[in-house]
Order: sequence, then structure tokens, then C-alpha cells
Amino acid sequence: MSDAREQWSKALFNNVHFLAVAHALGTGPRETDARELQAALKLSQPAVHRVLVNLEAVALIERLAREGRTSPQRYRRVRHPFWKAAEALALSAANRSE
Repeated sequence: MSDAREQWSKALFNNVHFLAVAHALGTGPRETDARELQAALKLSQPAVHRVLVNLEAVALIERLAREGRTSPQRYRRVRHPFWKAAEALALSAANRSE
């Protein structure tokens, strides 16, 4: 693994990208889609999608109605203390690697 955030993410969530995606969701716009996250984080579609599926399963994000059949699936962040915790974890990991 290349950095402390990936190490922490793997240890806490058993997924090296979970913390990066959660941090981006928690600190970014309230609504987003997988493509925007992929571009911002330079991650593959499957890596982002796995995290979105897990977050949706525990109701930390909600799937929005599509505008059309070809439009990307959008998600909305739900208010929850998890987002502050994800931000704190990501920042702590970043400080460790400096």
C-alpha cells in the first residue's frame, strides 16, 4: 500500500479505497455520482462502486432518481456523524505520513 490513508483504510474497512471515497463524499458536494468521484480520486469504476454499494447498504448515502436512462446514477450524502469521523481519520492518516 502506498500511503498511511490506504493502510488505515485497509485495517479499518478491509478496503484500501474506502477511506478516500468516504472522505471525498463527506467533504465534497452533498450530491455526486461515481464518475465524479473516479475523476477526483483517480480510482477505477469498480473501486468507487464497491464503496458506494457499502455506504448505501448502511444508509449513509441514498440513491437518487435518474434523470434519464443514460444519465449517471447520482447519490446524496445523508447527515450522519460518520462523515466527520471519516474526515478526522483521513486527516490523521495524512498527518502520520508527513
